[in-house]
Amino acid sequence: MVSAKKLTNSIKRFRSMSRREQWQVPFSNLWIMPSFYALGATILFALTAWAEFGMNVHQYFPAWLTLDQSLTQSLLSTLTAGLLSLTSFTFYGVLTAVTAFAAQFSPRILKNFMLHRVTQRTLGIFIGSFLFVLFSLLSAQKETTETFSLLPLMSAFFAVFSLAAFVLFINHIVKWLQINNMTHSMKVESVAIIQQSLLNEVEPHRTAEPDKLQISELTEENGHVVYAKSSGYLKTIDFESLIHQTNQDDVVLKLHYRVGQYVFRSTPLFTYWKQTEEPLNKNNYLAYFHTGRMQTEVQDIEFSINKFVEIAIRALGNDDPKTAIGTIKEIGDLLIHISQFTSFTPYLSNQAKELRLIINDLTYDEYLYTGLASIRHYARGNVVVTLALLRVVNAIAQGAHDRDHSAIWDFAVYTVHGFEYKYMHHLDEQKFCDALYEIANTTDRHEAYEELLDWINQQCPGFSEKEA
Repeated sequence: MVSAKKLTNSIKRFRSMSRREQWQVPFSNLWIMPSFYALGATILFALTAWAEFGMNVHQYFPAWLTLDQSLTQSLLSTLTAGLLSLTSFTFYGVLTAVTAFAAQFSPRILKNFMLHRVTQRTLGIFIGSFLFVLFSLLSAQKETTETFSLLPLMSAFFAVFSLAAFVLFINHIVKWLQINNMTHSMKVESVAIIQQSLLNEVEPHRTAEPDKLQISELTEENGHVVYAKSSGYLKTIDFESLIHQTNQDDVVLKLHYRVGQYVFRSTPLFTYWKQTEEPLNKNNYLAYFHTGRMQTEVQDIEFSINKFVEIAIRALGNDDPKTAIGTIKEIGDLLIHISQFTSFTPYLSNQAKELRLIINDLTYDEYLYTGLASIRHYARGNVVVTLALLRVVNAIAQGAHDRDHSAIWDFAVYTVHGFEYKYMHHLDEQKFCDALYEIANTTDRHEAYEELLDWINQQCPGFSEKEA
């Protein structure tokens, strides 16, 4: 009864997910993908056994490809034990190495590795091959035939195939455990999230100039608040369906949470304004908000950035500035993508340019803070890393939209104010000054740059100035 109840709850939870979450389910659980391989191996064994015992295909094979029952059992027994040992020792050793690697950089690395498609496919190949050979061994115990051909041949093929997968898997591990390759792979995934979450789902509906008269009518007194029914992280919001539903009901919604935030039960989830007095079916709207116990990267860009931040901070703690600097560069590239692809207006409209949603979204200065503030804090006494951080900030300013230059310069000032100048030496001063000047020149903040140098001189007398 308990298992049936769990299965029912799992099915309900799956049906309540967004389409993108449902598409990712096969890769978000370690057992699902290997289960498909195991099922495929079982079906293939059934077909092979039918051909072997039902059609007697061994009579069509040459004599040197046929084996007697004793030799077949011996071969299959050896392959079964070998495949089981290969699977066990491979993943035991890999998990030990990856766990140590995760402890050094980020505990999320272990989860990312185990849910990587190559890892799941390799595990599926090992399990599928083992099951095929095991079923072949059990069927070979029967005395219905004295000669075998297809079963031992297919079993040997699966054994060789597993060895090839093992070699490729080891090559994958060696590449994946190189921190530069790992962070680059994470960045590619994050860019895909930005592409899907911002460009395809939200950005087409953004409007920079909504109807001001309509907005003035959206007062708290006229609004109706809908409260969250359960607690959990807001994993996804189906914006397309939400806008379509608001069109049908002719309402305007203001969201109080954004994706990635923790929603508390019985707190305001959204407020709506409706022109008519007809009651609103709240459940239709609540179905488009998907919460869960854990954060996911399906729509949560902030969560993706935080994974890079964690790696950089751990690298700083392990006295590994090269890894920290490399990770900062990946964060900078992500921040450039966000600036280029987002208009940063909270207003979403329908095709008729009528306001439908007011979302709770991050501004660009908040993205900067999320991506670089914690690193700035832990690198406040490290001149080399802080210089690299300022150079990345300048690169962001060069690639970002002009409207974000003010936020970028403010973050540079914030970084300078937080630096511990007791660690600053004469050889560092000119490089520090050069980095600030480049940011000021890119963002056109020359006067503010002179004022900032005056402030630094107060904190660190004798700080060398650079003439503009």
